[in-house]
Amino acid sequence: MDEIGRVVVAAEHLALKPRGPRWAHTSLCVLDAVFSINAHYERHTVPTCHRYAAWAGISGPLSGSAQLPVTDEQPLQSFATHIQTHGEAAFSSEILQNRQRTRANRDAPLKAEAARGYAEILVSHGIATLADVNVLLADLDKLKAAEHDLSMVAGHGSGARLAYLWMLLGDDSRIKPDRMVLRWLQAVLHRTATTSEAIRLIAEAAARLGCTPWELDHAIWQHQRSFRAR
Repeated sequence: MDEIGRVVVAAEHLALKPRGPRWAHTSLCVLDAVFSINAHYERHTVPTCHRYAAWAGISGPLSGSAQLPVTDEQPLQSFATHIQTHGEAAFSSEILQNRQRTRANRDAPLKAEAARGYAEILVSHGIATLADVNVLLADLDKLKAAEHDLSMVAGHGSGARLAYLWMLLGDDSRIKPDRMVLRWLQAVLHRTATTSEAIRLIAEAAARLGCTPWELDHAIWQHQRSFRAR
């Protein structure tokens, strides 16, 4: 059996589910993408997003995919302006109540600075709402230029954060090749997979399974999270 087949067999034991409610505002997608790296998702990342939503007066932070885009989506420039006005330190401590940094180093940039960088770059590439993201994703040249600029933001790492951003913004063909996915693949394949290999393996396995890469990625993430909690 080839490696794709082994991934497929292992994935058949996972709880594959369609995508549920997701962030209905680009700002919350940016916050999630940046603050989820090397952090406990439910304990730190989700509350951070909801604290900003409450402070900014976002009444419906989550929505089903069929209801997107929402008519009252917060323009991404408003989010960037909020950070610019308050400054990263005050925005982190007073509004987000999360002073995490992009690396485990007290001198590393705050994640709020990375979030501001993401927002400003996306705005410069014509992104104000989720609808604009679909246009960008469909233009490979413009997407490549945007990804180049986004990769310059502190905390880029292997690129998992950027891939995850597109997932959050609605691209179901992407996966987040983070430690959860890589550890699962290592257990299945009995070898270490690179991030690029992980992307290929999950995409091809999802095609054989008849699901989206997002659904397989999420099922792996849920499995690994429950496994670690035991």
